[in-house]
Amino acid sequence: MATQETPSFDDLEPVESNSDDDYDSEWIELEPGENVVGEIRDVVPNCGQYDTTVIELSRGIGDVVAMWSNSQIDNALDDNDLGEGDVVGIKHTEKTRTFTTDDGEERSTTCGKSANSVVANELPA
Repeated sequence: MATQETPSFDDLEPVESNSDDDYDSEWIELEPGENVVGEIRDVVPNCGQYDTTVIELSRGIGDVVAMWSNSQIDNALDDNDLGEGDVVGIKHTEKTRTFTTDDGEERSTTCGKSANSVVANELPA
């Protein structure tokens, strides 16, 4: 067991990390009606402040994009055993819902990022 006192923060030497949490790929955020199709390159759970999954998709040679997933996309991937190497399409659907506020005002809104559909394509071996 060490007998030395714990050094202060200022006494420590800066170090470089070998892990890189930054993504070299382009970040995308699908708007209602938009979709992306690509081969899953990586699925990284528990990222960011809300422990959300990040999905990296290759849309072609040298064209890799990253996007935040959500529980709907995660469930579709899990339920269909989709992961690295599978080709998927993810679409932000244009579903809307109408609700009445406490003041009696009727409002319409898109269902947000939770309104996604996921399709898969099995490629021949």
